[in-house]
Amino acid sequence: MYSRYICVSANERIAELSKEKGELTKILAEFAEDCELDGRKAVTIGRKNGAKWFIAGSYCGFAALADGTLVEILPHDEGGETEARKKLCAELCRRCGYTFRPSELEPDMNSMEYFISVFAGETMKIIKSGVLSTYTSREENMTAVHGTILFPENIRRNLVHRERIYVRHDVFTPDRAENRIIKAAAALFNRMTANSRSSHLLKEALSFLDEVVVPYNISAEFSKCINVRNTRKYSTALNICRMIFDKNEGTAFFGKNISCAQFCKIS
Repeated sequence: MYSRYICVSANERIAELSKEKGELTKILAEFAEDCELDGRKAVTIGRKNGAKWFIAGSYCGFAALADGTLVEILPHDEGGETEARKKLCAELCRRCGYTFRPSELEPDMNSMEYFISVFAGETMKIIKSGVLSTYTSREENMTAVHGTILFPENIRRNLVHRERIYVRHDVFTPDRAENRIIKAAAALFNRMTANSRSSHLLKEALSFLDEVVVPYNISAEFSKCINVRNTRKYSTALNICRMIFDKNEGTAFFGKNISCAQFCKIS
């Protein structure tokens, strides 16, 4: 959950960098450095009237920083902040394949909260219609024979404990790539959101996915996703996950002080 919120338009000054701002100055400076190394200057550092400033670039979006600061950069729009935020949210929706509905953007919502609310809603739709499961092979010590006895391993493990049998068997489990990715995103967004409804839905989703393991390498899980008729209901939620986790997607920004950042150019 963020404790500081900064909202500016593209190419405007975000905050002055000074010793008085302490940790925020350090984090903002490192964020600008990460963007420069990435080759996409969503934010830069410049000088004006002798002062050093953290300045928004031409990219629009949001960045949740490690110290609890949320930076939102909006496109310029003659209709003001509200219309500018609608334009940004519409572009984020277009990228994840979701139909933007202005009525869903609550008056007190920033673009990050709206983005999270879309994910939370789509994830609950998946859960209510039934998450997909798959058969996977599992080896374990059991008290009865299920599947195939692995005799060499059984002798090694159970020479003394004759009441147990080491077997390999198939189990039908929701622990598959699509669900692992969604659980990772739900856990991340639940830490970031300040919206009570989104937090409630995300916690509910995490409880339903209790059997699912969060992967160590989330990016590698995308190649394991199967695009078939049954997985179409996962489309929007997984597209949001790609935007957040996949470094090849081109909209996410990464760095040691960035919890989550999503930027894009809006014409």
